[in-house]
Amino acid sequence: MGSPRSGTKLLRSLLNRNSLVNLCDPESHFIPYLFQKHGGQPEHFEADLDALFIDFDQLPFQIYCQSQGRPVMTRRDFQHLEQARNWSDAFEVILRFYGEDAAAGEGPIWGDKTPSYVLEMDLLKRIFPAARFVHIVRDPRDVALSAKAAWGHNPLRTAVKWARDMAAAEQGAKALGRDYLRVFYEQLVADPETELRRVSTFIDRAFEAEMTTLSVPSENIGGARGKRFIDAKNIQKYRQTMPPTLQRRIEEITFPWITDHDTPYKAELARRYRPMSPLARKMLTGADGLRSILHKMRRKGMINGLRITIGNRLQKRRSPQ
Repeated sequence: MGSPRSGTKLLRSLLNRNSLVNLCDPESHFIPYLFQKHGGQPEHFEADLDALFIDFDQLPFQIYCQSQGRPVMTRRDFQHLEQARNWSDAFEVILRFYGEDAAAGEGPIWGDKTPSYVLEMDLLKRIFPAARFVHIVRDPRDVALSAKAAWGHNPLRTAVKWARDMAAAEQGAKALGRDYLRVFYEQLVADPETELRRVSTFIDRAFEAEMTTLSVPSENIGGARGKRFIDAKNIQKYRQTMPPTLQRRIEEITFPWITDHDTPYKAELARRYRPMSPLARKMLTGADGLRSILHKMRRKGMINGLRITIGNRLQKRRSPQ
């Protein structure tokens, strides 16, 4: 988990190079939504499989997999959920099906890479008591540039989201204790072996040398698109391309987390914390929402783009736990 454009795809790809790790691809996003709509208590799985599958089959996750020509779960496949004792078991059946290597079966540990789950750690820990959380963090100035290049998103709104994610992660980490690990993108690309050995120890799996290499590109958009190697130079891009006024404003928005908290980042131009006003946030959110819709329509076609957009909105409209 982590703010989008922070290296979550890269870290998933590297972890999946371990023969004992099987992380789902693509991102799920649906776990909180399906649990809250069909669940009750995490310890007991008593969902109506017909109703659950109808909702699952309409998710952006399933639509995306279908549009990519990937194998997808059918109602017959869902019958395996009958054996689930709890919601953790049920989601394991689903995520293993869509894992990096579905044929790996019960051997490797399983998991999921969804950036927004940095906001859901408390709920996810209830559903998955044995879960461990790896949070990758990247310099907010580079995250803002990357989101602009990938989706056209406003850099200042990206900075607001980065700060929100950091606040949520720090709060969640207090409850998770030893089940939370923070990885910095810059340290990962500079010294992959050291960082991946640290992650391997955290998940109780032996480090494998293949984890420092990519068999296929991890990224399909942005500056790392198509690269089959870990690019140690893909850092501090903001120093070459970001206007000083923009850099200063991003640093003001993220000031608490690049000055007083345990990160390797420093404020270079800002002198104080100055958050964005609620009205400005609302306006930029609307503009970025439109850009996201257009981006999905360009990449997935008008119909699938709209279906994915609507599905994303539905997943976010749920009662807080």
